[in-house]
Amino acid sequence: QRCLPSQGEILEGNIKSGSDVVTMNWKDITQAFQNSCQELESGQLVHDQYALFSFSLPSLNPSFSLYEAMSAVELMDPKMDSGMIYRNCKSPILSFEEAVEKNAIQVDNFSPRQLIGITDELLACLATWLDGQPLIQTVYTCSYLHKVEYIQDNYLKAYCVGILKSCELIWSLIQNGQVFEEEDFCCPTHGYVLQTSISNAKAFALLKEVDENCARNVKKYARKAEEESNEETKLNSLLYQALHARIKFCRLLYSFFHHFLGTRMNESFLEVVKTSYARLQSMYTLIPIIKDGCHLGVHASNNHDENNNMTGFNPLICIKHLPSQFPKMVEIMQRPKAYDYMHTLIDRHLRAAGVVELSTIDNIIQFFADFSRNSPDVLSRSALQYFFCETFKSSNDKKSMIELIKKAVKCFTQPPILTNQSLKSSQRALELSEAFFERSDGPISRLLFTYCCNRSRQREKIAGLLEELSAMQEEASQCDEKLNVITERIDSQLHHRPYLGLWGLYHTCKIMEHYLLLGFELDLYGNYEYYFVYWYVDYLSNHRLSCLYTAEKHLQAHEAASIDIRKNKNKKSKKKKKVSEHALEIQLLDAKQSMCKGYLRAIDGFVKQGKMMQQQSKYDNEKLRYEHRVLPFMNVYSPQPITYEKFAEVREYTRAALATAAEFYSSSAKFFNRAKVKLEEISKPNDEVTKLIKITKTNVVVTNLLASGHKKESKTCPTFSFEIDNYFPIIKIL
Repeated sequence: QRCLPSQGEILEGNIKSGSDVVTMNWKDITQAFQNSCQELESGQLVHDQYALFSFSLPSLNPSFSLYEAMSAVELMDPKMDSGMIYRNCKSPILSFEEAVEKNAIQVDNFSPRQLIGITDELLACLATWLDGQPLIQTVYTCSYLHKVEYIQDNYLKAYCVGILKSCELIWSLIQNGQVFEEEDFCCPTHGYVLQTSISNAKAFALLKEVDENCARNVKKYARKAEEESNEETKLNSLLYQALHARIKFCRLLYSFFHHFLGTRMNESFLEVVKTSYARLQSMYTLIPIIKDGCHLGVHASNNHDENNNMTGFNPLICIKHLPSQFPKMVEIMQRPKAYDYMHTLIDRHLRAAGVVELSTIDNIIQFFADFSRNSPDVLSRSALQYFFCETFKSSNDKKSMIELIKKAVKCFTQPPILTNQSLKSSQRALELSEAFFERSDGPISRLLFTYCCNRSRQREKIAGLLEELSAMQEEASQCDEKLNVITERIDSQLHHRPYLGLWGLYHTCKIMEHYLLLGFELDLYGNYEYYFVYWYVDYLSNHRLSCLYTAEKHLQAHEAASIDIRKNKNKKSKKKKKVSEHALEIQLLDAKQSMCKGYLRAIDGFVKQGKMMQQQSKYDNEKLRYEHRVLPFMNVYSPQPITYEKFAEVREYTRAALATAAEFYSSSAKFFNRAKVKLEEISKPNDEVTKLIKITKTNVVVTNLLASGHKKESKTCPTFSFEIDNYFPIIKIL
């Protein structure tokens, strides 16, 4: 028999189902099973061909599917067999209510040491949850959060209520932001609700009362410590100071998220940001103080719990609510590490708040890109998106996003449609430009949303976003042509050159370059792929530089025209010469382009000496890899996508100009040196520029060594070290 009848039961060796009795011939397979097990090698799995243990139809294919292979259970292995979890339990797992009824858990009369230990452990659970672990295996391992109403101690009750309320608001912020993936944040709560019967007003009143009471105790024991110079009094003073810092931090955390995400009556969002910023700064200064007192609290090792758990914490209390798959091993952060994590998280929130001060979309895009560069956590990315949306895309100000785009285009090229009054008075010209700016809102907003995703998902989403940016750029070019016709009718001396298209092309090239460089950060490329990646980045940099140089000419022409108008009006006010709008970006981009050329010449030298080999397999060769890497660019309107054949042709032409490996290395050293000089000319170098200078200096030395014949006979390929920068490596000779 393959399957049991649906309502069957075993009776005296037979199966009875209703009035039918099916005779079964049982056979002892224990020895046969053990013999078969001995034939299995380590790592092999057993597949049940007939699906005896499922309610599905019998499987006709004995081979493993990917799902079956990944979800296979290794019996008796604690990491995979969930039944083994209970094996190490020395006492039954009780719910919080059951533990309270049986007096198995303390709910009152906590010492300051116990309170500090519990609060620190709970914050470590919170940090672990924000780091991407499931809620019920982190925060809800604290029994006190299951029923905060049962807690008799006001200090602990207030702290638990504050953490629970904060978790609810955090979950709401992340859920609404939708910038998380499965690897970032575990969204399911598995039946638990992040709510309590305690209202917000009561929660704030409770935290305030406890905060004030704790502050009085701090003063009381501080006076005692001055009067009585014994160790116990000094220790009590330290304990209450540490406890007060934790209660204050919890109160600030809850009030920050409540005020930040709550309803606003007559208060503008900028005022909310100002208040929230002050709270964040207070929390930021508190964390080092709290971290220094971590040793004052009790730890699991100090308890007498049979299962060696911290007071009020049980990793298995929610085990029945977990999915039926084997349990995910979750390790709660160590307390100092958890406070470091929260310190970094608050610092990111402080930086994210800076987006409200920006006035052009180009600056906002760069802000989002810079913020994303350090791979921030999901809560910080959600907060950044919320800061931006509430400031610039709120329902009260629908046109603010369009105004940001207009300001950006105006700063980039000063197009006549935004500066010339006679052209702005044309109804048709106004309709064309407004239609373009309105439709640009969609792609630009999705670009900002993409920067809020994690780095690996950014690359995935950019592939689809490029089509929208390309369509926006094509529409910008058409709009420029139509505006030029209208402009020439109004004034034959005035022309509307491709101002809008230039801005669109610049952003398209920039996001394409970001897509390629992300591959280095995510470690997607093999050494032999570096050549065509840097070659394509160099190609895109050419287009970006061309856009910036052209935009600079437009700005200079507009400035010259403005000066002439002022002269004609007899205005003799002397004006200082303006610093070039795009000078710094041109300088930095020019240096990076020289670095790309330096890597290309160095790789040419490695190939010439046989230090770097190309993949020539039928299913894994350079052509296939190139086409795969640049596939998203094939549907881009401009810059024109480069096919592999065209790339190979240009490469052969470049390589033919130099004969020996030493010449390639010398050329590489010159390009790196040129980049170094350009970078050193930047008057106020930031961290990025400082890192690039260090890289170029090192690479100049290495390539000059190679040009002199150092390790000429060695066939070992030098390594590319990305320790300093994610995109531009240091070349190391092995």
